[in-house]
Amino acid sequence: MGHPEEVDVIVCGGGPAGSVVAGRLAYADPTLKVMLIEGGANNRDDPWVYRPGIYVRNMQRDGVNDKATFYTDTMKSSYLRGRQAIVPCANILGGGSSINFQMYTRASASDWDDFKMEGWTANDLLPLMKRLENYQKPVNNDTHGYDGPIAISNGGQIQPVAQDFLRAAHAIGVPYSDDIQDLKTAHGAEIWAKYINRHTGRRSDAATAYVHSVMDVQSNLYLRCNARVNRVLFDGNNKAVGVAYVPSRNRANNGQVVETIVKARKMVVLSSGTLGTPQILERSGVGNAELLNKLNIPVVSDLPGVGEEYQDHYTTLSIYRVSNETSTLDDFLRGDKEVQKELFAEWETSPEKARLSSNAIDAGFKIRPTEEELKEMGPEFNELWDRYFKDKPDKPVMFGSIVAGAYADHSLLPPGKYVTMFQYLEYPASRGKIHIKSANPYVEPFFDSGFMNNKADFAPIRWSYKKTREVARRMDAFRGELASHHPHFHPDSSAACRDIDIKTAREILPNSLTVGIHMGTWHRPSEPFDASKVHEDIKYTEEDDKAIDDWIADHVETTWHSLGTCAMKPREQGGVVDKRLNVYGTENLKCVDLSICPDNLGTNTYSSALLVGEKGADLIAEDLGLKLRLPHAPVPHAPIPTGKPASPQARR
Repeated sequence: MGHPEEVDVIVCGGGPAGSVVAGRLAYADPTLKVMLIEGGANNRDDPWVYRPGIYVRNMQRDGVNDKATFYTDTMKSSYLRGRQAIVPCANILGGGSSINFQMYTRASASDWDDFKMEGWTANDLLPLMKRLENYQKPVNNDTHGYDGPIAISNGGQIQPVAQDFLRAAHAIGVPYSDDIQDLKTAHGAEIWAKYINRHTGRRSDAATAYVHSVMDVQSNLYLRCNARVNRVLFDGNNKAVGVAYVPSRNRANNGQVVETIVKARKMVVLSSGTLGTPQILERSGVGNAELLNKLNIPVVSDLPGVGEEYQDHYTTLSIYRVSNETSTLDDFLRGDKEVQKELFAEWETSPEKARLSSNAIDAGFKIRPTEEELKEMGPEFNELWDRYFKDKPDKPVMFGSIVAGAYADHSLLPPGKYVTMFQYLEYPASRGKIHIKSANPYVEPFFDSGFMNNKADFAPIRWSYKKTREVARRMDAFRGELASHHPHFHPDSSAACRDIDIKTAREILPNSLTVGIHMGTWHRPSEPFDASKVHEDIKYTEEDDKAIDDWIADHVETTWHSLGTCAMKPREQGGVVDKRLNVYGTENLKCVDLSICPDNLGTNTYSSALLVGEKGADLIAEDLGLKLRLPHAPVPHAPIPTGKPASPQARR
């Protein structure tokens, strides 16, 4: 049977927030017809989605990977030394939850309080945070939920290098905690939880949890994939009455835009993400009137804030050599056929305890600088600290985490084993923008990521690089820095990188005739491992700091955490939606995704997208006179949650 030409509610975008809204509303009332339109493919039972350990494949930009869309800065950036930043976005049902790193973190309480919107404080939202979770770790606080559709656990295995990381972090002043995702801890380290069901070994994505679960038991949720929403349709009174969508790829009809119309009796919901939603609004006549007039798009609502104030989180990656005895995923990632065969077979046999039932990111920390460290971070960041962080002790400045393997193109790396240190800047001061250049949905937009365009953002990333480097040097597994993936310090600097030690190199290449040869390169071998050595912190000069800043400009990247282009704040302040997520100047049109964030959220944003979706579902249900059904429909392939805190799971 074909899809209906008219439904009650249309949800545009099947990412985490859109999946929550569509699934919750459809499950609430089996007579309510809900259509979910998604630009990417259906993720149902896709092994390259549900097997957690292969997520890096979804980061490839090779012309073959269809699970992501890549936005590139339109202009070269002087702040990035002439680079154009690339920001990938998910292009698949479930959005980022189908292809992301699966790292479970949550925003600090003050992040939500800073929205300064009635109904959106952390206390207001805590019941919804609990409602969405099936938390599968033992815990000593009351901020988690146990009967929701989204599973959170440690995954199938925790690699020993995670404990090595935690010991080294403690040595430099970052204490261990059993849960730093309690909404208030801003300085501590933990075993990093993951969006993985510990009973099945599968990724816990939003579409499986909220959409497929409902479609398995009801027939009122209509799913249209591989279709791109072009614009919202309005009647003469600015009331949203439907949408026009187009094929996801324009490869027929002489390249003309061929639309399909679907009418909505009650509501249109835009959930196409921080980079997608503002483009749909502008093509629909909602945005800056000056831009719309230039493009001959009739103005429905003049909202200059649409597409403005783009925010992200910034990451740099530094890679370290580790001992040959260390358990890492490097051989699997570089394509060793025997290792890949072994790990895939392990997953098929016992997925609940397999190595691929993990993302290999087993430990991490949140950190804030000390008073002494602040003195070295410059006036720009100190002004930001005083204004934004100082009186909010629950806000971390940086996240850090360890990957048991090199997160890099292994065709460019020497043989051996590695760990990667991720450093994330959680609250950048920099801002960007995105705007359409044509009413044609296939024309690329103007995009300015804004990365590093505020000088205050350099100091915390520089500081975090130094901190994670000190952690790495104190790990038992440490065997040197991979110099190619670090700043280019002057060879005579005490901060200059020291690559793999000779002993470890000879273990890797025992028959080599060239191990230890130095021909005027920057390479200096690391010292042989000494378990009893007490390390002194590396001393950095102004020249060294300049080398780090240049490296940041050359290498800083997105963390796929886009937010903020359709802000929830007063219209006169550049707002796009009100506290109930209604788009100003329209009726029956809401935005429900992370584009509504008026300020940043210090977290991997999957948790926040789910939460915004839950809040949006509540608001829409109130508007429609519905009562949500709890708990949600049973998640496919997963046991029914027990509704109580977890106990340690025996491994057999």
